[in-house]
Amino acid sequence: MRVLGKLGEGRQAMIFFKNMMLGFVIAHHVQLSHANLPTTAFLQNGVTAHRGNSGEFAENTLPAFQSGIDVGADWIELDILRTKDCKLVVLHDRTTGRVGDKNLDVAESTYEELRTVDVATVFRRRTGKTRDECPPQTIPLLDDVLRLVMKQEQTRVSIQPKMDVVAEAIALVRKLGAERWVGFNDGSLPYMTEVKRLAPELPVFWDRAANTDIDDDLRIANQRGFESLVLHSSGVTVEKVEKIKAAGIAVGAWTVDDRAMMETMLDLGVERLYTDHPRRLLALQAGRAFRSLPCEGAYPRHLQGIATNDRDALFWSFTDVLIKTDLDGKVVAKVPVANHHGDLCFHGGKLYVAVNLGQFNKPAGRVDSWVYVYDATTLKELARHKTPEVVHGAGGIAFHGGNFFVVGGLPEGSNENYVYEYDPSFAFQKRHVLASGFTLMGIQTAAFAEGHWWFGCYGKPPVLLKADPSFKLVGRWELDASLGIVGLPDGRLLVARGANEPGKGNMGRVVPAVADDTQGLRIIEPAHPNRK
Repeated sequence: MRVLGKLGEGRQAMIFFKNMMLGFVIAHHVQLSHANLPTTAFLQNGVTAHRGNSGEFAENTLPAFQSGIDVGADWIELDILRTKDCKLVVLHDRTTGRVGDKNLDVAESTYEELRTVDVATVFRRRTGKTRDECPPQTIPLLDDVLRLVMKQEQTRVSIQPKMDVVAEAIALVRKLGAERWVGFNDGSLPYMTEVKRLAPELPVFWDRAANTDIDDDLRIANQRGFESLVLHSSGVTVEKVEKIKAAGIAVGAWTVDDRAMMETMLDLGVERLYTDHPRRLLALQAGRAFRSLPCEGAYPRHLQGIATNDRDALFWSFTDVLIKTDLDGKVVAKVPVANHHGDLCFHGGKLYVAVNLGQFNKPAGRVDSWVYVYDATTLKELARHKTPEVVHGAGGIAFHGGNFFVVGGLPEGSNENYVYEYDPSFAFQKRHVLASGFTLMGIQTAAFAEGHWWFGCYGKPPVLLKADPSFKLVGRWELDASLGIVGLPDGRLLVARGANEPGKGNMGRVVPAVADDTQGLRIIEPAHPNRK
């Protein structure tokens, strides 16, 4: 048996060995019953929130862990140590000075003594947050975090032992019945081997250095039943990734916080990223799912707008047909609608479409402006809201900052466009003036993305407008976004394209784009070789 570190006085040692033996005794029972555990809805997105959402909250604290769950990471990761009175606490370092307002040695301090340390101190100082914005935090017990995680079934927790406390941690997991929520990670081969000896059903993510010998690692991982190798990001290569996958083992990388590095790791085929910024990574993943693709089918009238749910669907307005497709462009729902349905936006599980019933770009008093609302799953119509303030006909719509913004027609001779703001119940709030110059038939499409407004307009040539959040014009380019434009979670945008094929009808497609100071938007098609 290995030396297990400082055990304190005899009574503390007896407590420790009692806990360890408890793990030995019940491990066999769990092995027999694990196959019968109920299935869960745990997420599978490859995002591990490193020490919780530690980019936005003090690391290894309950708010950081709760936020990791809230943003949708499929795993949160934490570190554990043993106190002088044999408590398992969640802290990365063996002393508290790097994060707290006191420097106590964990192994030489009782839990009550450690609770006097505000472990949000350095995070608060580094981020410039006030005490109201970042309240003091105490070191949590592992028990606290396990109970928090067990309240839901989307996110699991990976435990990293920073001293030899594997047996004690597993005994606690068994006591709480938390096996379904738990895995382990560390670079220590003895620690990870001990996990598999005591709890072979728990997944192990074996952390490896940048210069590790992959062949030797794979041999050991297969012998000991480890599910994953997690490489330091600086040592990841396509050859290593392919070799690990070929061995039937999952590949991860730590710790990946920079957006460009996230892109690189995903392009290399890394399946799991440990990050201090899970929200950023999840947004990047969501955006990457959208690519250049056509909408299945051809339609009598032309494309008027597009929208997304930021996840797994695109929505297309073909004037008198509303369509939902998957991210391959395959139609999953289609309904006929009143002419003329224009641009649309997604919010809260619903689609909101600017509708003018064919009365568009006419003088005030001669138009019929509406917003129609549809269920985004079924495309069933839910409501209609009249918007008479849009005096030249509703053509486009976007949602931003809790309100809806409707745009529309512009009769000849006007050198400014108008944006009409409505609250969520479509009570009119304000008309915003956009000093755009004349644009043929006003504005057809609208989106808020990358901190700016984007407006697509008809014309010969078509015009793209860009404005700041207060609707001050900051750019005007000859670029066609008049058939649809929408922001993606990763900061890119999708721009719609349309074509009419004689004998078939009107077709649509989307292409990704990025903001560009010289041309407004630069159309791109990023290469993601490992994406199916």
